[in-house]
Amino acid sequence: MRRPLIGFATLAALLAVLTSSLRWSPAVPGVRAAAIGGSPTPASMPSATPMSTFTTRATDTPTATLTPTATPTLTPTNAPSATATLTPTATPTATSTPTATPIVVPGGTADYFAEGFTGLAATNGRATFTEVLNILNPSASVANVTITYYVQGASAPTVVSRSVPRTTVLRESVNTDVGADKSVAAVVTSPERIYVTRTITRISPSGARLDSSTTLPVRSPSTSWGFPEGYTGVTFQEYLTVLNPGNAQADVTVLLAPQATTSAGARTLTLTVPALSRITENIRSLNLTSSAKSVGMLITSSQPIVAERVIYFGDGSGSGKFGSTVATGIASGSTTLHLAFGASGGQGPTGDQAFITLLNPATTGNPVQVTATFADATGKSIGSPATATVSPGTRQTIIANNYVGSGKVPAFSVSLVATGPIEAESAQYFSGSPNIGEHPGVDFPAQAGAATDVYFTDLSTTLPDNSQALDRTVYLYNPGATVIQVAATYFGGNGATMQTAYTVAPGGIQPVNVVDDTQNGIPPGPLGAEFKLASGSTGSFIAYSVGLSSDSLSATEDVGNPSY
Repeated sequence: MRRPLIGFATLAALLAVLTSSLRWSPAVPGVRAAAIGGSPTPASMPSATPMSTFTTRATDTPTATLTPTATPTLTPTNAPSATATLTPTATPTATSTPTATPIVVPGGTADYFAEGFTGLAATNGRATFTEVLNILNPSASVANVTITYYVQGASAPTVVSRSVPRTTVLRESVNTDVGADKSVAAVVTSPERIYVTRTITRISPSGARLDSSTTLPVRSPSTSWGFPEGYTGVTFQEYLTVLNPGNAQADVTVLLAPQATTSAGARTLTLTVPALSRITENIRSLNLTSSAKSVGMLITSSQPIVAERVIYFGDGSGSGKFGSTVATGIASGSTTLHLAFGASGGQGPTGDQAFITLLNPATTGNPVQVTATFADATGKSIGSPATATVSPGTRQTIIANNYVGSGKVPAFSVSLVATGPIEAESAQYFSGSPNIGEHPGVDFPAQAGAATDVYFTDLSTTLPDNSQALDRTVYLYNPGATVIQVAATYFGGNGATMQTAYTVAPGGIQPVNVVDDTQNGIPPGPLGAEFKLASGSTGSFIAYSVGLSSDSLSATEDVGNPSY
């Protein structure tokens, strides 16, 4: 039998330490639980109930409990006739053959984003959202781009056309294109090969900086998606957004895969998503009465859809909580996975925190055994391996800080080997626990394979609203056994380019300081890059990017998007 991730004695000792050293967030008497874009709906929190501590993130038994008095199952007020029903069963039932045809641009680009919001704090009382699409045209000719916006509740899509100059990154303002207070999905198409990400930044009603997030698109809708990460405890607010870009209604089933030894009794959510529309579901509200607060999601649909998960965490309420991550679903599992970056501040409550979540996408069969090993930036093994047993339709969490050692590790990689296909994500939080305070975070999907040529579209050294400078770092991870050379070409917002090269040791991570490497060649503003295996070099790599704002209150992430 595999040993549990944290033994009872270890957990008890950790609780004792945290209880004496970790500060509590004040109670929030007016916690709201409205879906993005919907009208704020109060959910009462007893005034004596503190926010959760660090340890609640790792288990399904929070030390602080929310006891709502009147929290309904919520659907956005402008949702286009979507329905949601909870059923206590462990097996998704949507198995019909898809008939809707996704957008296909032969030789060109079709990128899908389910999530998006242009809300104003003056309207929603939580935060003002700024949303941009970062569009990189790396070619030597102009790229004509069409953006189709699916506004939640609108009778027809909004279509915008743009021309992106050669070797240029365009920041397209979604707020300007669709207006304020809109829940919106987007599909970006072009006859050219372009690369796109979406960045969402937020400001509190008082004007304070909140955490941000950058997300890759989906290149093709699918009838199945997996989300390993997810938490619906008192300090987290989780949403699911679904885009149906096809011409037929999508019947969607969401299995809330619990962090448990079995999926028996796991809840399922059934959704109806009309053609050419998007909907939003409040996962925390729908899972409020369940004892399983740590849940992944397994999604099946009768039609090809795009799904994204939004998580807010830390101080605040609902979508106004300090921290945020937005992630697309994972289409399939693998027996070998890699994570190119993690950071640990040691085994205390105040340093960087890294959580690796594992999801078994199968709903039947034997449990999957997973082993995680860790290496530092030089490629040297560190700490001790972690093991986990993941039953069908369930998820497990590996707390990396418990395995990489008691000292600070600014950059480490993770290799996952499993006896059956799994899906995995890494939730990285900076300078403290996500459950309390103001600690920004990012989320990275584990990679099944490395690449030889990738693109970034959001490497800007400033936030989209230009309110804060960003300390931008690219982490180049070499999973191979020989040294590699990686050549980089940077692209600015005015067509300017510059080149440089980097050496990555076997099994190592090469941090790239984007600010230092571009400040003399690319003006501040939009910034993208191509990282490509240098001529004569043999191997492959995985590339992640993290941007931390100068006030340490915002973190954005980007993943190297393989060329195609």
